[in-house]
Amino acid sequence: MSNELDQHSLKAATRVTLVGAVLDLVLGVLKIIVGLTANSFALVSDGIHSLSDLVTDAFVLLVARISHAKPDQKHPYGHRRFETLGTIILGIVLFGVASVICFDSIRRLYQQQSLPVPGWTGLVIALFSILSKEWIYRYTRQVALKTNSSLLLANAWHSRTDALSSVAVFIGVLGAMLGYPITDLLAAIFVALMIGKIAWDLISTSLQELVDTAVPEGKVEKIRQHIRSIEGIRDSHELRTRLHGGRIFVDLHLQVDNRISVSEGHYLADHVSASLRHHFPDIADVVVHIDPELDDSAPVLDLPLRHEVESMLFDKWNGLLDPLTVHRIDLHYLENHVEAEIYIDKNIINNDLKGTLDNTCQDFSWLRKITFYEMP
Repeated sequence: MSNELDQHSLKAATRVTLVGAVLDLVLGVLKIIVGLTANSFALVSDGIHSLSDLVTDAFVLLVARISHAKPDQKHPYGHRRFETLGTIILGIVLFGVASVICFDSIRRLYQQQSLPVPGWTGLVIALFSILSKEWIYRYTRQVALKTNSSLLLANAWHSRTDALSSVAVFIGVLGAMLGYPITDLLAAIFVALMIGKIAWDLISTSLQELVDTAVPEGKVEKIRQHIRSIEGIRDSHELRTRLHGGRIFVDLHLQVDNRISVSEGHYLADHVSASLRHHFPDIADVVVHIDPELDDSAPVLDLPLRHEVESMLFDKWNGLLDPLTVHRIDLHYLENHVEAEIYIDKNIINNDLKGTLDNTCQDFSWLRKITFYEMP
């Protein structure tokens, strides 16, 4: 099922990115041509921005295909972190574009010759860019949220910067046409700063993910509340989260009744894991550790294991109880002590024998209680 969802997400991401790439190509060429003929350096800068979108669209397609690959021996947690790495590279590329545009705009601003006045066609192209890039932003963002793709969401915001920067270009061209030609270059600088800000946000957010930053506390509290609502779970603690390619990995301890069986505890852990992944689609994996209820003491790891417990008990009971009459022994490790439940053939056990067997084990400091049960 997970692989089917990944393939569906990959197809959706590919489709929306290709649509955006075609739009970026058309807009980039139009902006540069019209910007040169209409004497608008801001429009030319915006055209370069659009063509950089075309490059990043191709990059997004490549990374999306890699990140949706199945887990393998070298990458048992999958390849989603390639999305994170790709987002950082995308941010670096954008930062470089912003630096070039800003530097060239400032250089032109300090030139002594008079600045050319843009033509009205620059306004038309800027307006077309605003409308089309806002549309592709909304389309890409919708797909990104459905597929839970951080890289696709970053690309959507990249498209939104094109729409916003085109607003700046529109204002700059209009100001230049009204007699303030310097506004065209100022708009180009504003575009560069805006691209740089988006680049910084993409890089910093992705770096936080690479160092396993926890998800926001509000999200963690919703996860805690959901866990507490599940029947059979007394409480949870040591809940840890980390992001992995836009997906959440959860580690937690569950407190359950200290007398339930191992299989019931295991089932509760599986049930909690499945319930969390169902109610929170962005959770990719849940690792659960089962704790007995109210056992908050620091663990003592020198308590005897089962084979040692049985050996010491039957050594004490030598000549009193035949091991073949014992059906089974259940051990409970609670509050740094061992409690033993002994199931014995009912034809053998009686109250006197129970008392004798119990008294022989009083010198075991690790043994808190023995309970005997009759078996048919």
